[in-house]
Amino acid sequence: MPPRKPKKAVSCPKCRASQAEAPGVISTFCRACGNHYELGDTWPASNQIKVATWSERLAPLAARLAPLSRRALRAAEPWLLRYEPQIDQLREYYQRWRPPELKPIRCHECGHLHEVPYLAASTSCPNCIAHIDLYDVLVEKRISRIVRTRGTLTIKKFGYLNNQVTICGAADIGGGAAGKIFCDGETKIRTAGRLNCEVGSRRIRIEKSADVVVAHPIRVHDMVVRGKITARIFCNGTLRILKRGFLRGEVHARSIMVDKGGLLQAELNIGRFDELDPGILGTLQERACYMALEDVTPGEKQTNLLI
Repeated sequence: MPPRKPKKAVSCPKCRASQAEAPGVISTFCRACGNHYELGDTWPASNQIKVATWSERLAPLAARLAPLSRRALRAAEPWLLRYEPQIDQLREYYQRWRPPELKPIRCHECGHLHEVPYLAASTSCPNCIAHIDLYDVLVEKRISRIVRTRGTLTIKKFGYLNNQVTICGAADIGGGAAGKIFCDGETKIRTAGRLNCEVGSRRIRIEKSADVVVAHPIRVHDMVVRGKITARIFCNGTLRILKRGFLRGEVHARSIMVDKGGLLQAELNIGRFDELDPGILGTLQERACYMALEDVTPGEKQTNLLI
């Protein structure tokens, strides 16, 4: 055991009585008069306990490493001067493509677009005060549940979602689904089989591994086909079939592009089909869930919804 430190004599500031106290004591009571007093000012200077800060502790090490750091900077200076343009380009690239602090969210009730923090889990529409969830949903087995979120909906290979109306921000369909799926962003379809659901999305990608038959109409703004699909499609923008893509069924689109190696076997109608039948793309509330066909004011949207 280490040897004990000897006690030091201290005196009471009231009665001047002297007594011995162990080193490190902050305050004590006088054994003569019972007065309580602090010992910070009464300890001798040699007996004061001083706690060194981290900077003071690391000062000797920093002094030893200072020559090495100067030598390292001197050796790296030619390299820094040589690759300075690339470093500036990398810094500019990071500033341009860094993750945004805010992300746009569209209300599925009135279609109002507003921004929320990137890591938010839920929000409320400032226009109609509707609650909007932002969490992601993963379906790995056969379930029946309500899905109303602006997060990502992922249906695995053996998953099956049975719901009357499903609202999501992005979708990745690798299994089965029933009902209506409205996606505000991009929908990826990679399943092989039959989809007993109606799909409404801003963008749809039919992946290479897909060989799907969609029983109900697909309403979309832009669509890209890389796999095989059989469906009735209403495309409000551009429909493109890439190499080895195959589309069969009925197509209504404003414009269509078929790349070399792509195959289209369908009844084709080119033009503004929504002018003849405005309800062919669904009600205004349904379109607010998956696409903004026209930028109208919130007051006009509320009026149309009431009509």
